[in-house]
Amino acid sequence: MGVELIVNGEVYEAKRAESVAALLEEMGLGGRAVVVVLNDEVIPASSRSTCGLREGDSVELFRLVGGG
Repeated sequence: MGVELIVNGEVYEAKRAESVAALLEEMGLGGRAVVVVLNDEVIPASSRSTCGLREGDSVELFRLVGGG
């Protein structure tokens, strides 16, 4: 049973929504430099494994890219 979220403005059916960390793993972003904004609040990397998700939550993901 999944949870429907809004991820970067698109509807996303998360199969593993027990935490933000689980969502990132499901999306193939685990271990990458990503800024997570959940319902307009930045979620620090240290809190992602304990921060749960609920139906209808809005998640914005920003990948950090280096360059010069």
